[in-house]
Amino acid sequence: MRKLIYLPTLIAVLAACNNSGKQPGTDSTGTITPSAPGNAIHLTGTYQGTIPCADCPGTDYQVSLFDDHTFTELMAYQGRGQGIAYTETGSWKQINDSVVMLQKKEDSSSFLASDGKLLLLDREGKRIEGALASNYVLKPVEGGDRRDIFAQKTAAGINFTANGNEPFWSLDLDKKNIIFQSMGGDTIKVALPAPNPNTDTLKTYTTPQITISIRNKVCSDDMSGLMHPNAVEVKVKEQQFHGCGQYLK
Repeated sequence: MRKLIYLPTLIAVLAACNNSGKQPGTDSTGTITPSAPGNAIHLTGTYQGTIPCADCPGTDYQVSLFDDHTFTELMAYQGRGQGIAYTETGSWKQINDSVVMLQKKEDSSSFLASDGKLLLLDREGKRIEGALASNYVLKPVEGGDRRDIFAQKTAAGINFTANGNEPFWSLDLDKKNIIFQSMGGDTIKVALPAPNPNTDTLKTYTTPQITISIRNKVCSDDMSGLMHPNAVEVKVKEQQFHGCGQYLK
């Protein structure tokens, strides 16, 4: 995938300068060094921010570190590529008591934990400093671990799930049905038609009772700020609902 090569390249090109002094978890050259076994701490959670981009205004970036040492990563380039969200999953490990490394298919990324945040390190494992340093800080966000919910829905045959706020609503698609619920409204369960249009970036399902549009575009929950890989629009009669969703299969 393009992003697997692009992220380290961004860090190398855009970092104004690297720290040359000693930092926690680094040697005298600023390079991260492993610590003795038993000193590692748990750094699970979801973190996000907007990091620099060489040819766009910025890259929306989010990473979730789970307690089984797996991760999910989501990123989207602002101002180009139609806001398409790129995702990846893999495993992570702790290099020492404050450094995390994502192990990817074609590359890796390292982060330094500091004051409840993650600092994206450069490709040599050093802190990025100078004018751009604050742009590599990822802040925690709630609600990133939905694995149990997704597992239950997957076991029930759900292929896609979405929800939104004000009023709260939820949507599930399986192979045969649309199941939509809204707070204070009736549950709608109808047969799932073939999508039209049906493209890589947009799928629309139309029935007499409900119309659903799913875009392959990064979407932020308007209450938690958590990012999702799909933007969803639902129309029931004259009422429209907007929210975020994710394919489970």
